[in-house]
Amino acid sequence: MNKVITTAAVILCLAGSANAGDAKTSHGRSSGMASTAHTVLVGVDVDAALPLGTYGDINGFGGGALLTIEYPVIEQLSLTGRAGFQFHTDKSQTIFGTSVDSHVHSVPVLLGAKYYVMETNRQGLFAAAELGMFDLMASASVGGTSASTSELKFGIGAGVGYQWNQWSARLNLHSHDLGNLGDAVMVTGGVGYQFAGF
Repeated sequence: MNKVITTAAVILCLAGSANAGDAKTSHGRSSGMASTAHTVLVGVDVDAALPLGTYGDINGFGGGALLTIEYPVIEQLSLTGRAGFQFHTDKSQTIFGTSVDSHVHSVPVLLGAKYYVMETNRQGLFAAAELGMFDLMASASVGGTSASTSELKFGIGAGVGYQWNQWSARLNLHSHDLGNLGDAVMVTGGVGYQFAGF
Protein backbone atom coordinates (compact mmCIF):
# COMPACT_ATOMS: atom_id res chain seq x y z
CA MET A 1 0.00 0.00 0.00
CA ASN A 2 2.84 2.38 0.87
CA LYS A 3 4.46 1.60 -2.50
CA VAL A 4 1.23 2.51 -4.31
CA ILE A 5 0.93 5.83 -2.41
CA THR A 6 4.61 6.65 -3.02
CA THR A 7 4.32 5.81 -6.73
CA ALA A 8 1.16 7.95 -7.06
CA ALA A 9 2.86 10.86 -5.28
CA VAL A 10 5.89 10.65 -7.60
CA ILE A 11 3.62 10.57 -10.69
CA LEU A 12 1.66 13.59 -9.44
CA CYS A 13 4.89 15.52 -8.77
CA LEU A 14 6.24 14.72 -12.24
CA ALA A 15 2.92 15.69 -13.87
CA GLY A 16 2.89 18.97 -11.93
CA SER A 17 6.46 19.76 -13.02
CA ALA A 18 5.62 18.98 -16.65
CA ASN A 19 2.55 21.24 -16.55
CA ALA A 20 4.56 24.07 -15.00
CA GLY A 21 7.20 23.71 -17.71
CA ASP A 22 4.56 23.71 -20.46
CA ALA A 23 2.91 26.81 -18.96
CA LYS A 24 6.26 28.59 -18.81
CA THR A 25 7.04 27.64 -22.43
CA SER A 26 3.58 28.73 -23.57
CA HIS A 27 3.96 32.07 -21.77
CA GLY A 28 7.37 32.56 -23.39
CA ARG A 29 5.93 31.90 -26.83
CA SER A 30 3.02 34.29 -26.20
CA SER A 31 5.40 37.01 -25.00
CA GLY A 32 7.59 36.50 -28.05
CA MET A 33 4.60 36.72 -30.39
CA ALA A 34 3.33 39.83 -28.63
CA SER A 35 6.69 41.57 -28.95
CA THR A 36 6.92 40.58 -32.62
CA ALA A 37 3.37 41.79 -33.23
CA HIS A 38 4.22 45.23 -31.87
CA THR A 39 7.44 45.81 -33.84
CA VAL A 40 7.59 48.88 -36.06
CA LEU A 41 9.00 47.88 -39.46
CA VAL A 42 10.77 50.52 -41.56
CA GLY A 43 11.47 50.19 -45.26
CA VAL A 44 11.47 51.81 -48.67
CA ASP A 45 9.27 51.34 -51.76
CA VAL A 46 10.46 52.12 -55.30
CA ASP A 47 7.80 52.30 -57.99
CA ALA A 48 6.94 53.20 -61.56
CA ALA A 49 3.80 55.26 -62.23
CA LEU A 50 1.41 55.56 -65.14
CA PRO A 51 -1.29 58.29 -65.10
CA LEU A 52 -4.64 57.33 -66.64
CA GLY A 53 -7.44 59.18 -68.42
CA THR A 54 -7.46 62.97 -68.12
CA TYR A 55 -4.43 62.83 -65.83
CA GLY A 56 -2.52 61.06 -68.60
CA ASP A 57 -3.24 63.94 -71.00
CA ILE A 58 -1.13 66.37 -68.94
CA ASN A 59 1.25 64.02 -67.16
CA GLY A 60 3.92 61.64 -68.44
CA PHE A 61 5.32 58.35 -67.16
CA GLY A 62 6.88 58.60 -63.70
CA GLY A 63 8.76 56.94 -60.91
CA GLY A 64 9.28 57.50 -57.23
CA ALA A 65 10.53 56.36 -53.85
CA LEU A 66 8.67 56.27 -50.55
CA LEU A 67 9.75 55.69 -46.96
CA THR A 68 7.42 53.11 -45.39
CA ILE A 69 6.40 52.29 -41.82
CA GLU A 70 4.39 49.22 -40.84
CA TYR A 71 2.98 48.60 -37.35
CA PRO A 72 1.50 45.11 -36.83
CA VAL A 73 -1.74 45.32 -34.83
CA ILE A 74 -2.87 41.69 -34.96
CA GLU A 75 -1.46 38.65 -36.72
CA GLN A 76 -2.83 39.51 -40.18
CA LEU A 77 -3.45 43.27 -39.95
CA SER A 78 -0.98 46.18 -39.90
CA LEU A 79 -1.28 49.95 -39.85
CA THR A 80 0.91 51.62 -42.46
CA GLY A 81 2.41 54.98 -43.34
CA ARG A 82 4.17 55.96 -46.59
CA ALA A 83 5.70 59.25 -47.67
CA GLY A 84 8.00 60.20 -50.53
CA PHE A 85 8.34 61.86 -53.92
CA GLN A 86 7.08 60.91 -57.36
CA PHE A 87 8.71 62.42 -60.46
CA HIS A 88 6.95 62.59 -63.85
CA THR A 89 8.20 63.24 -67.35
CA ASP A 90 6.68 65.91 -69.58
CA LYS A 91 3.64 65.14 -71.66
CA SER A 92 3.35 67.06 -74.93
CA GLN A 93 0.02 68.03 -76.46
CA THR A 94 -1.12 70.50 -79.07
CA ILE A 95 -3.65 73.09 -77.99
CA PHE A 96 -4.97 75.50 -80.65
CA GLY A 97 -1.97 74.72 -82.83
CA THR A 98 0.54 75.38 -80.02
CA SER A 99 2.69 72.68 -78.44
CA VAL A 100 2.40 72.54 -74.64
CA ASP A 101 4.67 70.44 -72.39
CA SER A 102 3.34 69.66 -68.91
CA HIS A 103 3.85 67.37 -65.93
CA VAL A 104 2.61 66.95 -62.35
CA HIS A 105 5.13 65.82 -59.72
CA SER A 106 3.69 64.72 -56.38
CA VAL A 107 4.64 64.35 -52.72
CA PRO A 108 2.34 61.73 -51.16
CA VAL A 109 1.88 61.41 -47.37
CA LEU A 110 -0.39 58.42 -46.77
CA LEU A 111 -1.83 56.43 -43.85
CA GLY A 112 -3.51 53.09 -44.29
CA ALA A 113 -3.82 49.41 -43.49
CA LYS A 114 -2.38 46.19 -44.84
CA TYR A 115 -4.17 42.82 -44.55
CA TYR A 116 -2.28 39.56 -45.07
CA VAL A 117 -4.59 37.01 -46.68
CA MET A 118 -2.54 33.97 -45.61
CA GLU A 119 -1.90 33.28 -41.94
CA THR A 120 1.82 32.67 -42.42
CA ASN A 121 3.71 35.19 -40.28
CA ARG A 122 3.08 38.21 -42.50
CA GLN A 123 4.16 36.50 -45.70
CA GLY A 124 2.43 35.94 -49.01
CA LEU A 125 -0.52 37.74 -50.58
CA PHE A 126 -1.78 40.99 -49.02
CA ALA A 127 -4.33 43.73 -49.73
CA ALA A 128 -3.79 47.38 -48.83
CA ALA A 129 -5.82 50.58 -48.60
CA GLU A 130 -4.63 54.10 -47.80
CA LEU A 131 -5.64 57.74 -47.77
CA GLY A 132 -3.83 61.00 -47.25
CA MET A 133 -2.50 64.18 -48.80
CA PHE A 134 -0.87 64.69 -52.18
CA ASP A 135 1.13 67.84 -52.81
CA LEU A 136 0.65 68.18 -56.58
CA MET A 137 3.28 70.34 -58.28
CA ALA A 138 2.12 71.11 -61.82
CA SER A 139 4.27 72.78 -64.45
CA ALA A 140 3.61 73.74 -68.08
CA SER A 141 5.76 75.36 -70.73
CA VAL A 142 4.96 76.92 -74.12
CA GLY A 143 7.96 77.88 -76.19
CA GLY A 144 10.29 79.70 -73.82
CA THR A 145 7.59 80.55 -71.29
CA SER A 146 6.78 78.33 -68.33
CA ALA A 147 4.50 78.47 -65.30
CA SER A 148 4.08 76.28 -62.26
CA THR A 149 1.64 75.84 -59.40
CA SER A 150 1.31 73.68 -56.30
CA GLU A 151 -1.91 72.35 -54.76
CA LEU A 152 -2.55 70.15 -51.73
CA LYS A 153 -5.21 67.52 -52.43
CA PHE A 154 -6.81 64.69 -50.45
CA GLY A 155 -6.62 61.29 -52.14
CA ILE A 156 -7.27 57.59 -51.64
CA GLY A 157 -5.87 54.35 -52.97
CA ALA A 158 -5.91 50.55 -52.84
CA GLY A 159 -3.52 47.83 -53.86
CA VAL A 160 -2.52 44.19 -53.79
CA GLY A 161 0.90 42.68 -53.32
CA TYR A 162 3.07 39.81 -52.20
CA GLN A 163 5.46 39.75 -49.24
CA TRP A 164 8.52 37.47 -49.24
CA ASN A 165 10.77 37.85 -46.18
CA GLN A 166 11.80 41.53 -46.18
CA TRP A 167 10.96 41.99 -49.88
CA SER A 168 7.58 42.83 -51.38
CA ALA A 169 6.02 43.50 -54.78
CA ARG A 170 2.95 45.71 -55.03
CA LEU A 171 0.43 47.10 -57.55
CA ASN A 172 -1.63 50.19 -56.56
CA LEU A 173 -4.43 52.35 -57.93
CA HIS A 174 -4.70 55.87 -56.50
CA SER A 175 -6.75 58.97 -57.07
CA HIS A 176 -4.63 62.02 -56.22
CA ASP A 177 -7.70 64.24 -55.86
CA LEU A 178 -10.83 62.86 -54.19
CA GLY A 179 -12.80 65.93 -55.33
CA ASN A 180 -12.09 64.96 -58.96
CA LEU A 181 -11.95 61.20 -58.44
CA GLY A 182 -11.78 60.08 -62.06
CA ASP A 183 -9.54 62.88 -63.33
CA ALA A 184 -6.43 62.19 -61.22
CA VAL A 185 -6.01 58.42 -61.40
CA MET A 186 -2.56 56.84 -61.17
CA VAL A 187 -1.45 53.20 -61.45
CA THR A 188 1.82 52.35 -59.72
CA GLY A 189 3.79 49.15 -59.43
CA GLY A 190 7.05 48.42 -57.71
CA VAL A 191 9.12 46.64 -55.09
CA GLY A 192 9.76 47.29 -51.43
CA TYR A 193 12.34 46.31 -48.85
CA GLN A 194 12.03 46.46 -45.05
CA PHE A 195 15.48 47.21 -43.69
CA ALA A 196 14.84 47.84 -39.98
CA GLY A 197 12.52 47.00 -37.11
CA PHE A 198 12.29 48.32 -33.57
